[in-house]
Amino acid sequence: MRPVGIPIIIFILCFCVGAVGSGQLLPDLAAGPVGGLAFFAVCGLLGAALGLVGLHTWLIVDSINHWGGGGGRLKSEIIAEGLTSILFDGGVLLGLAAGVYLLAPPPEESSDPAVSTAAPS
Repeated sequence: MRPVGIPIIIFILCFCVGAVGSGQLLPDLAAGPVGGLAFFAVCGLLGAALGLVGLHTWLIVDSINHWGGGGGRLKSEIIAEGLTSILFDGGVLLGLAAGVYLLAPPPEESSDPAVSTAAPS
């Protein structure tokens, strides 16, 4: 009998790591409701993408362990189908996250000349 809770735990852990990690690593967006909503949407999409990658990886390993006696050709087919699923599902969510991030408003530029990064003339 296969354990049912393991994929759920893997997805939740990968989702949390992806969402918190992207929240720490992404550059800031504009302040306000639109920038905040875009930031949370991007973090959620990246977390979901990492969750799906972790879930598909577990499914590959579980399928190899369950059907492992079938020989090398069966294992290579399981891995190939699993990698295709990882790239398709994770890639779609990663592309959506990139689109939301690129369409989000950038942070406001500082109007203080002392903070300006322009080279002096």
